[in-house]
Order: sequence, then structure tokens, then C-alpha cells
Amino acid sequence: MTDGREEQSSAAQRAYAEIAERMASGELRPGIWLREESLAASMGISRTPVREALRKLNSEGLVRIERYRGAQVVEWSPEQVAEIYGLRAVIEGYVAAVATQNITEDILSKLEANLVDYDRAIAEGGAAARQRAATLNNEFHATLLEATGNNALIHLLTGVLGLALVRRTFLRYTERDLARSAEHHRQLIEALQRRDATSAEMIMKIHIRAAQQAVLEQQERDARADG
Repeated sequence: MTDGREEQSSAAQRAYAEIAERMASGELRPGIWLREESLAASMGISRTPVREALRKLNSEGLVRIERYRGAQVVEWSPEQVAEIYGLRAVIEGYVAAVATQNITEDILSKLEANLVDYDRAIAEGGAAARQRAATLNNEFHATLLEATGNNALIHLLTGVLGLALVRRTFLRYTERDLARSAEHHRQLIEALQRRDATSAEMIMKIHIRAAQQAVLEQQERDARADG
């Protein structure tokens, strides 16, 4: 019985990862309805793990579930994007400033190692490397947040803001977007090494606002393609 539950959980995790990746790549576009049966058939699994994956995506704000209709990929308006990233810029800018006061050599080494791997993944290119770069990007921000030692901030960013929109759009970054992101990470590390809270906060705010602009440009490209 335990093996059966573990197998079902593993299938749900695989379904979640694949659906999220399809949304990030643009294959599953905002506004479309996701059908359990067709998704299950395309992945060679039963509908139950797909249903569980959609529930998790719903809890993260990536899809919305409507009774009798199924799950729909969430579409953010430009105004909502501005609100989400505006809030992130303020809070993550503050996180970067606080981190400079508590940063340790171990955390700095971890951030530097992350940047090396990040640069390597970006240079390598391809779907698998892009997925790895997305993971490394999340790890960089999570490590910086951890460096604050502030449980309230950690709860706010991981629980309230989340990274649903970031996760869905990162894999569609242009080469220019990726290069800019890596350079911002490099500048943040340098500010942390100097314990320069003002610069760290400013760089992080620029970093988040640049990500906002990338999202809006992606939406414009999608609109032109649909038009």
C-alpha cells in the first residue's frame, strides 16, 4: 500500500514539473483550458496524478480551477505584473540591504559558486541548461533571503509573494535577459562583499524591475503572435 502511494506521489510530481515547464516554454499559453484526460495521455499516466498536479498549480496561482470546466492557465494583466514586481522590488531590495549586515563568508562562497554554475548553464544553452539556470536563479534569491536570518521576511517572500510568475516566465528569457540577470547577480555579490547595503538594495530593485520589463515584453510578443 505504501509503495502504491509513493508511486502515485512520484507521478504527481512528474506531472507537476512537466505541466509547469510547458507553461514556462509557452506551449501552454495563458488563458487556455487544461484537460486532465489529454494531459494524462500525453504523459502516459493516469488522470489522478494530473489532477493532483493541477491542484498544486492552482494553490501557487499558476492555474485557476473552475468547477465543471477544469483548470485554466492564469493570465496576468500588465497592471497585475506591475503590482507583483513592484512589491517584489521593494521587499527584495530590503532583503538585499539586510543581507549585507548578516552575510558570512560561507554564504558568499555559496553565492559565488552559484554564479559560476549560472554562467555555465547560460553559456551552454538548450532546454535542459535553461531549466538548470532557472533552478540556480531561484537558489540564488533563496540563499540571499536565508542570509537575512529574518523569519518574517522569509515567510513573506516564500508564502505570500511566491514565485509563480517568475517560474513561468524565466524559461522564456532572451539571451539578453539572461546575460543581464547574471551581471546583476555578479554586482550583488560585489556589493555584499563590500557590506554596501545602499548599493545592494539599488541593484536588487533594478534587477527585479528589469525582470518585470522582460515579462511585459514577453506578453507583447505573445499578443502579436496571437493577433
